[in-house]
Amino acid sequence: MHTAARKPELYVLVALSLFLTFLPVFVPVEGLLLSTLAPFPLIVIAVKYPWRYALSLIGLEAGIFVLVGGWQALLSFSQYGAMPLVIAGAVRHGCSLSQIIASSVLIPIGVGCVFLVVYALLHRQPLSVLIATYLEQALQTLHDYMQTVEQVTGDERASGLSELETLRQFMLAIFPSMLVINHLLTNILNYVAARYYCARGQPPMQLDTEMLTHWRASDYVVWVFIASGMALLLPVVELRTIGLNVFLVTLVVYLLQGLAITVFWGQRLPIPVGGRWLLSLIGIVMAGPLCVVFCIAAGLFDLWADFRRLRRQPFVSRNV
Repeated sequence: MHTAARKPELYVLVALSLFLTFLPVFVPVEGLLLSTLAPFPLIVIAVKYPWRYALSLIGLEAGIFVLVGGWQALLSFSQYGAMPLVIAGAVRHGCSLSQIIASSVLIPIGVGCVFLVVYALLHRQPLSVLIATYLEQALQTLHDYMQTVEQVTGDERASGLSELETLRQFMLAIFPSMLVINHLLTNILNYVAARYYCARGQPPMQLDTEMLTHWRASDYVVWVFIASGMALLLPVVELRTIGLNVFLVTLVVYLLQGLAITVFWGQRLPIPVGGRWLLSLIGIVMAGPLCVVFCIAAGLFDLWADFRRLRRQPFVSRNV
């Protein structure tokens, strides 16, 4: 790894991290979307520079979070701060792409759970109450916002409250899977951004030796998918809930594999890169849900169809 710091680049990455992290304070809606890329500069700093730079920046941002939002804000920030360090550590140890992503999801969630347990013990509150309170606040904020946008009558308001309660119960049931899926998608987005940035830097740096379009889930995941699907038919509510959470996570895993397959063949179309992006945008706008279903199906049946012919050809180590 590079230990010689090019100060201008480091200053730009630090400023970008601070900007993306605290942008939602000033621009709540659009800023929240952009803030999903806030870990990307931290990943680059932790990979290219000594760890003291990334640790100092994470400590600074954590201190600001505590001053602005109290200790409760530190619960969510603990996972945000752990993820770049985990990815950088996995990259430094030469882990595979699957190992990098899996560790970046499981370890930060574990850190967050430890913080949550400690917080619950200090305040003598059950974990279920803390999670339920968090979801109720988020859903109530969404409900209040919808009421300000639309003209709602008394009957419609009562109906909306009933639907809100149903949604709350459903969100409580699938909260574990939503937590994993949120980390999975966010971490992959930030890792790909950091990978792209480092590969095109001066000097270029490859974070791993795998091709993103060649990624595929383990063959054993299909048994987890089948078992979780069968659990949905069981008469025990707790087992159905567990099965539903596992089922949703495996669907996202196959969605990602389907996206890799789509990009793999999209790169082979005889059209410019701009044309491929335009076709992708048109497809998402016109048939977004259908595209998701198609990618999930492609990822699932790739186990048998081998759409990219990866099992028939020797793997060539190069980055795309």
